[in-house]
Amino acid sequence: MSDVNPAKNQSADILQLIRNFADDHIRPRRAELIVSDVFPEDLWQAFAASGLAGLSLPEDHGSLGANYKLLSAAARVISRTGGVPGVTMVFMAHWLMSKLHIATDAPSSLQRHLIPSLTAGKTTLSVAISEPGAGAHPKHLKTTARRDGNDFVLNGEKAFLTNGPLADQFIVLAITSETDGRKAFSAILVPADSPGFHRTEGVKIDFLHPCPHGGIALEDCRVPVANLLGEEGDAFTKTSMRMRAIEDAAGAAGQVGSMYCLLSDIAETAGNDLAMEIGAIATRLQALDVIAEHLASMADAAGNDLQPLLELQLGFHQQCQNCSEAFGALLEKLPDSDSPHINYLFRDISKSLSIAKNAHVARLAKIGTTVLHHARSR
Repeated sequence: MSDVNPAKNQSADILQLIRNFADDHIRPRRAELIVSDVFPEDLWQAFAASGLAGLSLPEDHGSLGANYKLLSAAARVISRTGGVPGVTMVFMAHWLMSKLHIATDAPSSLQRHLIPSLTAGKTTLSVAISEPGAGAHPKHLKTTARRDGNDFVLNGEKAFLTNGPLADQFIVLAITSETDGRKAFSAILVPADSPGFHRTEGVKIDFLHPCPHGGIALEDCRVPVANLLGEEGDAFTKTSMRMRAIEDAAGAAGQVGSMYCLLSDIAETAGNDLAMEIGAIATRLQALDVIAEHLASMADAAGNDLQPLLELQLGFHQQCQNCSEAFGALLEKLPDSDSPHINYLFRDISKSLSIAKNAHVARLAKIGTTVLHHARSR
C-alpha cells in the first residue's frame, strides 16, 4: 500500500518521503547501482509501491500534482541522499515525461488510459527524438509518419533513448509533412506492442549507471491517429525544444545534489590541509543552489518565450563546469580512498556536463553575437 496520501500534499512531507526512500532503497546499494548496466527491477517496484511514481501527475487523477519546483527539489534530495545520479535520472525522466507530454499534451482519452498506470508505476515512457548518426538535429532526422486512414504509419530508427529498456510507451518525434525542404514534426505515442515496433540495443554510454538507454526501429509501425500528442506539425518547438529547456531547468538541482554528495564523501577522508578547497566548493554549491531553485521557478512560469530560461541555464551550466574542475583538482590532492564510488560519482558529474556540448557552444556564440551587435549599434 502507498505511504503517500494525496490529501496531505505538502512539499516538506513529500520530500521527507523521498529522502526516506533514498535512504532505504538507494544509499545501501550505492556501490552496486553506480556501476550497474541494468536498472534493477526490484528498485522500480519499490518506487512504484512507494506511491511516488505519480508525483508529477494531476491531483484530479489521484496523483500528487507536483510543480517543477517540487520536482527539482525531489531530484536534489535523491541525488544528495542516494548518491547515484543515474537513479535520479530514471525517476526524473518518468516524472517529467509524464507531466510534459501526457498530462499536458495528450488527448483526454489517452490521459484516462495512461495516467492511472503512470501513477501506479505500471507504465513508463521514453521520448524518441535522436537517431543513429544524426543526433537530435532536425535537419538530419529521417523518421516519418504518414497518414493512412485513421492510422499513422511510422518508419525509422531512434537511438539514445533514456529509460528505453524500461518503457512500454514511446513518444516518437516523426516527420509528418515536408514543404520546400522544411520538415514539420509531430509527436506520436507508440506503444511497444504496436505492429512493426522493434527494440534495438541503441547507444551505450559509460556513465550515469544504472539509467538504461536503448533504441527502437519502426517498420511500417501502425498506431491510431488518436495517439497524436499536441498539434500536428508543431512538435519540434512544442515537444523537443520545450522539453529540453524544462528538463534542464528542473534537473539543475539534481546536479547540485550530486555535487553536495561528492563533497560529503570527500570530507569524510580529507585532512584539515584541504579545508580551504572544501570551503571554496561548499560556497560555490550554495550559490548554485539558489540558481537551481530559481530555474525551477522559471520553468513553472514559462510561457512561449523560453529564451530567459535557456540563458540562465547556460550560466548555471558553466558554473557547474567550474565546480567540477575544482572537484578534479581536489581529488588529485586526496589520499587514496577505499571508496571507489567517489570516483564513479565524479565521473557521472563531469561527463554529464559534457552532454550537448556543441549545442551549448552554439547558444553561447549566438548570445555573444547579440551582445556585440547591441554594443556596436549604440
